Amino acid sequence: MQHRTRLRSRTTTPRTATPRTATLRTAVIAVGGLGLAVLAASPASAAPVATTATITAPASVTVGDTLEVDLTLPATTDVFAYQIDLAADADSLEVVDGSVTGPDGGFDSVEQDGDTISLLHTRLGTSPAISGDLAASVELTATSPATVDLAVTRVTVVASDGSTITLTDPASTTVTIAAAPTPTPTPTPTPTATPTGVPTATPSATPIAGGTDGTGTGTDAGTGTDPVGSTSGRPVGGSLAFTGADLAPWIAASAALLLAGAGLVLARRRARRPASTEDAR
Repeated sequence: MQHRTRLRSRTTTPRTATPRTATLRTAVIAVGGLGLAVLAASPASAAPVATTATITAPASVTVGDTLEVDLTLPATTDVFAYQIDLAADADSLEVVDGSVTGPDGGFDSVEQDGDTISLLHTRLGTSPAISGDLAASVELTATSPATVDLAVTRVTVVASDGSTITLTDPASTTVTIAAAPTPTPTPTPTPTATPTGVPTATPSATPIAGGTDGTGTGTDAGTGTDPVGSTSGRPVGGSLAFTGADLAPWIAASAALLLAGAGLVLARRRARRPASTEDAR
């Protein structure tokens, strides 16, 4: 098998309809004309031999990917130049400039005319014709989603004496082009507001009537410091009220007892006065 090499020089061809045989002959005459003229003076050689072609490519790619298409002409004989036409959907596949390769010691070029991609190779000057498995390749860029049939529609081989043979529709393969994934936007975290502190009102002191010493001049008198609901537990009303007892009934009962006692004493004194008068008489 011949080695492949990257394009060493490239021709740019306007994308206009050109007969395939005319394109091949132009390449052969321009680059290999001298070699054909020299070889034509020698005894005639047998016609070139090429019976089939093969094509391989990735089964699936994504839009934006570059895929390499490999082409092979197996078991050839006396090949001085060839042209391989490849059918490809121009809306989905585009040739990568400078990506064509072919056998060493020759000139390679590629052109894309609508849905047809043509790979051309010719030997240089007095380089001899080649035989065996001839390998070529080209890179394509996937430009839109589709299922594309890549088909070798025509192969034209030129021998060193100028004779040609043509193969029609020898090979094909299918490539599925998927749409590029849509990037998922990363959600931006929403800043959380930090609650500000709410000031708490400090309860003011509530004046408490009455003083701790019963005079009204203590800390609890008038402007006492015990607020309402204070944990001191001291009730309003001063020190006596702190006992929790109602003194009014006790005071009334004591007064009644005092009055009753005074009445008894007075009654006894009155009872003793008549007896003393009698004794005096």
